[in-house]
Amino acid sequence: MKLTASQVKVLRYMASRLAKYTHPTGPEISMELGHVAYWAAGKLASLEKRGLVERLGLSSSGAICFRITPAGRNALDKERG
Repeated sequence: MKLTASQVKVLRYMASRLAKYTHPTGPEISMELGHVAYWAAGKLASLEKRGLVERLGLSSSGAICFRITPAGRNALDKERG
């Protein structure tokens, strides 16, 4: 499964959030990666369609929270190797 460089960045960021108590929103991911707030939206939608991330619900600010799935971790491992 071929991923774009931007999709890989999003997955890497999400994989690094394991120890955190909260799951990131699209705007949080975008801002943490140095982009405008809506940058990750299309990437997350594409990754979700492929089963690599999943929606968890809304944050206190009303944004959708996401987490990486086991399939997303596998895809990220394949990109590294």
